[in-house]
Amino acid sequence: MSSTQIRNYVAELSNLKDQFNTLSSQSSEKLKKIIQTVQSYQTRMEPLNKNMEQLQILQRNLESCRLKLSQVQEYYRTGRELENTIRQGPTVYTDKFLKAMERIKDALAYFQENNPQDVEFSRLTSLYSIGLGSLEREFDGLLRQTFCPMDDATLIRLMDQKVSDKESGDGSITEDTEQMEDIPNNMLNSLRFLAKWMSENQSFVNKPQSISQGCLAKYCECRRELIRLNLVRVRELLRKAENPSSSSGTVSKPGFLPPNVRGRTKRLPGFVWDISGVRLINETETDELDSEHYAIALGVLVKLMQNECILLDRLQLTASPQDSQVLLFNIFKKGSSDILTEGTTLTRLMHRAQGRAEFHMVMSLLVVLKKFFQISDDLVSVLQGIDNVIIDFNQLVLRLLSQSKITLETYVQFLQQVTEKSSSNSNVVPEDGTIHELTTNALMYLENLLEFADIIGTTLSFTEAGPQATTNTLKYLTTIGQNHAFLENKFGEYLFNAIFALMTNLERKSEVYSEEIRRMIFQMNNIQYILKSIYKTNIHRYLLSQDREAVAKITSILDERKLFYTRCCADILHLRPFPESCGSSSIRRRKASQFGSVLLASVLSPNLNTSHHKLSITNNEQSQEIMNEHLTKIDQKERSFLKSLWNDFNNGLNTLTKQHHLISIPDRELKNSLEHQLVRDLVVLYRGFWEKSMSIAFTTNRDKYIKLSVEEFEIRIRHLFNGTSTNSTRQ
Repeated sequence: MSSTQIRNYVAELSNLKDQFNTLSSQSSEKLKKIIQTVQSYQTRMEPLNKNMEQLQILQRNLESCRLKLSQVQEYYRTGRELENTIRQGPTVYTDKFLKAMERIKDALAYFQENNPQDVEFSRLTSLYSIGLGSLEREFDGLLRQTFCPMDDATLIRLMDQKVSDKESGDGSITEDTEQMEDIPNNMLNSLRFLAKWMSENQSFVNKPQSISQGCLAKYCECRRELIRLNLVRVRELLRKAENPSSSSGTVSKPGFLPPNVRGRTKRLPGFVWDISGVRLINETETDELDSEHYAIALGVLVKLMQNECILLDRLQLTASPQDSQVLLFNIFKKGSSDILTEGTTLTRLMHRAQGRAEFHMVMSLLVVLKKFFQISDDLVSVLQGIDNVIIDFNQLVLRLLSQSKITLETYVQFLQQVTEKSSSNSNVVPEDGTIHELTTNALMYLENLLEFADIIGTTLSFTEAGPQATTNTLKYLTTIGQNHAFLENKFGEYLFNAIFALMTNLERKSEVYSEEIRRMIFQMNNIQYILKSIYKTNIHRYLLSQDREAVAKITSILDERKLFYTRCCADILHLRPFPESCGSSSIRRRKASQFGSVLLASVLSPNLNTSHHKLSITNNEQSQEIMNEHLTKIDQKERSFLKSLWNDFNNGLNTLTKQHHLISIPDRELKNSLEHQLVRDLVVLYRGFWEKSMSIAFTTNRDKYIKLSVEEFEIRIRHLFNGTSTNSTRQ
């Protein structure tokens, strides 16, 4: 490119620059004029904008005033428009009534804030109170419609329902319990919604008790009344089941009662399960006091309590767990009051029965205590946090335990101290020396106690556990029930004391007999019956758990009585196998009266042996040697003495025969044992006496004195027992 072209371009660019500067200057001036014009316009528009804002504010205020006026007019019309609706009440539960209540509540809020002195405020307050009252009645009606007493099938299932296993259970609610009442969810939702609405809309009600508390009170009243009715129906079902002829419907069918409801097959003489039938008892206070029925109702009550906890959790009527506990307390306190009162009456009646020596009535308390053993876990769990109610149950169980302990211990004292009364047929010893009525009743009583072994073990030992057992008795039952070995030992100790108290008493009763033979037979009959009974009824298992030598000690006493019986027979026959037994009748009688001390020494001695029998054999040999010495050199005086011995023997044999005709030995084993023992001991002695007498000419008329051969004497001894009666059914 040439220089000329370059200069031309530069000149052209310079020209364009000048033009641009000129245009820029002109544009700047125009923009300034425009800005000035806009600023002038804005200045003139500011008053107008302010006027527009004021107009808009006025417009909004007017609209607000119009709306407020409309609302105020509506508030003033609310009372007149809704009065009929409120006074009619929610005949059918709909939203219409609640919407009317919402309108009244809004109107009340306006008048309370702006004009509480207005007459309309009083009118609306009255209508609102009427409406809430109607809703409360509707809630009550809905409760009655939703909840009703359980049908018989459900109650029977509750009676049949087993308690939770103490070994593995934790007191939790089972699935069966959850389905106790089949209540539709929509009914529960309606109750929940209505209670919540009244709780949230009660600020204008001037009542000492709020509406929400009134609803809870209605709920409590309904539920505790249902508990009462269900328990009453349980009693009716049980009574009708025992008297099917007086019942109708389902309960009259055979097998109505559930299989685990305890039968009453074994009853003591004079035993009264229904305490209402006990004499000298006020019928007005014992209307429902059947201990079996009471125990079953107690188990049902626990299930009903568990059901209340589940139902309250579903309804969610309370705002906190503490409120739930208060609500459950109000339900359980009234629902269990009858049960607690009846339990206290049971202990009072037992105290009266004990004063009449009707100790068998303790079974009534033991039946109830057994049920408390079974339900203690569940009861402690369901009453957790409800201290006042669980304290009442603890006190009841403590009273039952205390009264049972007193009665059981008093019975042992009764066995040992009861005396013979000739005016009472039930206390006079049997003439034939057979088993005393006290023995049969005592063994039957102890047999009936076997069912309650653990309960009695706890009853006798709970005072040794300290404050734990007396302040939290139900919890103590759950723990002590797991120590079966300890409880069996305590029960075995009680049986041991009762049996030996009985035996001591029997020894004292035997003093009524004038003949020592009947005394011994009476004692042996009763001891043999005791031994047979403790094996037949398994009492021996508990005795051995307490003392392995317990049964052996009783047997040793029987063996000693057998030995003493043989001595008595020998004394009567004047065979005198035991020189230490010879002497006056007063000496022998004094030795017989020492049976009590011998019995205690035998029981306490750990080394029972047959030393007495060995001593008797030694004495027999010494007696024979003495006889031989006398017979080698015999004179007239000694011949007369020998004749006197045979006369005494013959008279003694007749006396022994007559006495054995007056006695009875019901047990065949005992009879055979005594027969064998007499033949074994007396025939040997008679043979020696007979042989020595036959070898000496002490008389010319030997048959006058020696009337029996050895074989004939043995037959006479065996015939002693043929004359006694034997009842094989009393083994």
